[in-house]
Amino acid sequence: MTTLRERVVTAEVTRMPTRRSYLTEWAFGIVGVLVAGVGAWMNYVPTDWFLGGLVEGWPFGMFIAAGLLLTAAFGLFARMTYVDEPRWTAAVITATVLALAALGGAITFAVILII
Repeated sequence: MTTLRERVVTAEVTRMPTRRSYLTEWAFGIVGVLVAGVGAWMNYVPTDWFLGGLVEGWPFGMFIAAGLLLTAAFGLFARMTYVDEPRWTAAVITATVLALAALGGAITFAVILII
């Protein structure tokens, strides 16, 4: 009868660190700010302009879109920052609060547009 000896195996797994890309957050953030700027600019468009008929609902729609885009950008940033360092740092909390504020603004403008 032979005895099989097992080696002690550690549970350590080595892997390459992942490279973080901020491209998505920057794209959503820049487009969100541009959309908000166009929405603000549409408040001052004269009614005799060829798109003057859109003046009433257009800014609210643009603010809703900007709020949703900024929510996505700040939410992605908060999630990826939390994944990098799994604890509630100041960057994670700030990005989460900004994402919630942008979502609140989008919901507020949607309710105003509906009413």
